[in-house]
Amino acid sequence: MACGLACMAWGKADTAAFRFVPPVLSHLDSLFIAAATGEPRFKPMRDGAEKELIAGAAATLDYLLAKRLRDQTPRQRHYVETLFKAMADSGKNPAPVRKLAGALPGAADSIQAQLLHIGSELADSSFLPVARLYLRADSVEVRKNALRSLGSYPSGANPALLLAGLDSTRDLERQARLWALDKQAEVKDWPKLIPILADENLYNRQLARRIVARAAGDWALLDNYAPAEPEPEEQLEWVLLALETPGVASKAYVRKALPALEPETRKFIESIMPRPMRNLRSMLPGSWIPPGPMGSSGSNPGGSSGTAGSQAPPAPKGTPKSQTGKLRP
Repeated sequence: MACGLACMAWGKADTAAFRFVPPVLSHLDSLFIAAATGEPRFKPMRDGAEKELIAGAAATLDYLLAKRLRDQTPRQRHYVETLFKAMADSGKNPAPVRKLAGALPGAADSIQAQLLHIGSELADSSFLPVARLYLRADSVEVRKNALRSLGSYPSGANPALLLAGLDSTRDLERQARLWALDKQAEVKDWPKLIPILADENLYNRQLARRIVARAAGDWALLDNYAPAEPEPEEQLEWVLLALETPGVASKAYVRKALPALEPETRKFIESIMPRPMRNLRSMLPGSWIPPGPMGSSGSNPGGSSGTAGSQAPPAPKGTPKSQTGKLRP
């Protein structure tokens, strides 16, 4: 009996020790939870809560920084960014930038990365000088989120900062630099991006090609950097770059380089060519003609003689007569 009483006493004590005590919510907690909900039926309550939060001004910003940067659901974390942006009002209200700038020093790396990401979404370029301070932070995530602001807020001073650290970065951090560089209005030192055409990551090579093609604008400038005897993979990158560069000179480079590509690579290039360039028989010189009924080794199927590639291929069945004339070069 004594044992039974002891067990009952222990059970009561154990239940009391693990009793759930609901958290005490402040008024701002209640407003934030209501405003961050995604339930359509709560829209009137959500809109009212958001208006009250925005009206709270500095008190709301301090609350978000103190209480809503850790242990949040993905939706709540995203709503912190949304609320900061709404309160910044495209730069009309400088308080969000000041609060973020004050909270960044001394914060943990994970918090700094989040604060820098919020700053890049404010649509307020006054955050740019703040973000530049963290381009050489120890944490990769902090540096990547600092780079976002250089892309979100283009500036004449940004390209030099982005190019300066390009050689010492790799993978996704290099992608972040290239993404930000792609957002700038002008990149005068585009030749520094030529080595990125050999990057091991496709996403970095694609960004580098796009920036170089737009910044150079003329293949006559790029031709000075083209390798004389490129390896197959290197040749492919330069052909892709030529396809992205406007002008007649770039098309001439493609015409010259195509015969040296592997058959499968050549098929890939042909598949992504702009429509006016797809008629290779009229574009390519007689030194290389794709195999087929109009190849250089024989005459046309109809028995008429002439230079291979001098006639357009037959139109597909069902093509209207108005479209069966001479193909565009």
